[in-house]
Amino acid sequence: MASFKKISQSLMLSLMWTLVAANTPFRQCESGQRKPLTSSFNIKFNLIKFPGADSSYPLPLTVQIDDCDTLPCDLWKGSEAKIDIQFVATRNTMHRLSAEVHLTSLGVTIPYDLDAARGNVCSNLLHGAYCPLDAGEDVTYELLLPVASNQPEVPTRLEVRLLDTEDENRVVSCFLADTRVKKPSS
Repeated sequence: MASFKKISQSLMLSLMWTLVAANTPFRQCESGQRKPLTSSFNIKFNLIKFPGADSSYPLPLTVQIDDCDTLPCDLWKGSEAKIDIQFVATRNTMHRLSAEVHLTSLGVTIPYDLDAARGNVCSNLLHGAYCPLDAGEDVTYELLLPVASNQPEVPTRLEVRLLDTEDENRVVSCFLADTRVKKPSS
């Protein structure tokens, strides 16, 4: 009876920790094809087809943007947003993965130019993890996303894709999160 009580208490503590630990809510990425953009002058832009696209991309296990647990998450001008992405490797011997970020504001989607060091997933794995990764391996990537001080203060959809650069940039994990850029209080 005593061991049942210990097991029950352990399970209850685990459940309570899961409920208390704040994760950022996120959504499934859209399919691999972006809708054409049109301007106010009725100029149509070409469709962008992403390699490895299918009807849906694998979701990360968890996402944590700074201390955000409700959307939209605040991104502070002139700072770095810390984004931890827990995901599962999709194939054996994954040596090179990269991050790709897109921001959508006022209906316009632009790629965010990450420098090579920040976008290198293997160099920014947490908890002692390292590449090569094997299928089913559960790891966490830390992305430090600079927020420019001239970034407009508008609602912005953040899209982050983790790509297997050795497998035709196949999407390993992808998520969307609603954010808003804000000026830090003085």
